[in-house]
Amino acid sequence: MEVLQVVFYLVMPFFITKALEKWKKLSFLSPILLCYVIGIIIGNLSFLPIDRELAFSLSEYSVPVAIPLILFATDFKGWFGLAKKTIISFLLVTVAAMASALLAGYLFKGLVDESWKVSGMLVGVYTGGTPNLMAIGMGLKVNEGTLILTNTADAILGGLYFLFLITGAKWLAGKFLPQFIGTSAVPQVAAAKEKTDRRGLVFAVLLSLVIVALSVGTSLLFTGRIEVSIVMLMLTTLGIAASFLRKIREIPGTYKAGQYALLVFSLALGTNINLYELLASSSKVFMYTAFVMTTAIVIHFILAYFFRIDTDTAIITSTAGIFGPAFIGPVAEALDNREVIIPGLTSGLVGYAIGNYLGFAIAWLLMP
Repeated sequence: MEVLQVVFYLVMPFFITKALEKWKKLSFLSPILLCYVIGIIIGNLSFLPIDRELAFSLSEYSVPVAIPLILFATDFKGWFGLAKKTIISFLLVTVAAMASALLAGYLFKGLVDESWKVSGMLVGVYTGGTPNLMAIGMGLKVNEGTLILTNTADAILGGLYFLFLITGAKWLAGKFLPQFIGTSAVPQVAAAKEKTDRRGLVFAVLLSLVIVALSVGTSLLFTGRIEVSIVMLMLTTLGIAASFLRKIREIPGTYKAGQYALLVFSLALGTNINLYELLASSSKVFMYTAFVMTTAIVIHFILAYFFRIDTDTAIITSTAGIFGPAFIGPVAEALDNREVIIPGLTSGLVGYAIGNYLGFAIAWLLMP
């Protein structure tokens, strides 16, 4: 049964992602959210013999492996070579996320359990993405229910914001931000699927495991125990360092492999959640997340106005911060502007790299 359970956790995310690819009308749904939901449903079916300890162990091992794999694709040098306005706008995204999380931490202190940890996770997710939220949550030893609630609230609110981005965002932002001025040479984005380099991908996974071992070893060396926050920060640092090596950065499929590991995490963790407890305690976390997300977006666009950031750049960097690279393509298509795809993707990957540092910093600043 244990073998079958592990196989289920490893294979089910594949079918979920394929189903979302096949049914385009469901593409707005987050595969991570679906994995959570399916995990929660299975975990709350009393007639299924679920080994919860095994599921929890699998969820704990998935995130540390995923982080370096995702960071391997980061091109810091390329990011600094982007247009000045893109870099400024994304920096404004990070400032806005930190300011809104700090504001929420001070205004609603005591209203939400572990509010300082939630603020840290939300800074991570709104400067980078879901991997940062999970890494920070694990590093701060946040309650499992709070981790699920925060990610669920972010997924629901994010879905609403995504609908706004592809419908009325350009019209509204265009009322107070300058128009985008492009170049005559529009960068061509390859439509062909990424070729699979199995040997390279195996090497990348093994390198990720080595980085995990080094991170754990560093924690043991300096503290005598596995301090998860130190492990997560070391994973981030070593993952970024490896990305500066071109041969590692250009291995195809590392980003997708990292994302897949996060789906395994979400599915396994979901089975450990009590549905009744989840529904009973969801409202406060939902409102807290809504405040941080909405305030971060508003602050960013206000700052964009004062820094004279154009409409399309402001929208695409907001997308990079709130969602990460995955949603850049659809938003760029809605903007009818292919020139912002590369800057958006690069900003999203840089956000993954800095999100953990910023999230931990804000959490520790708010810590009672």
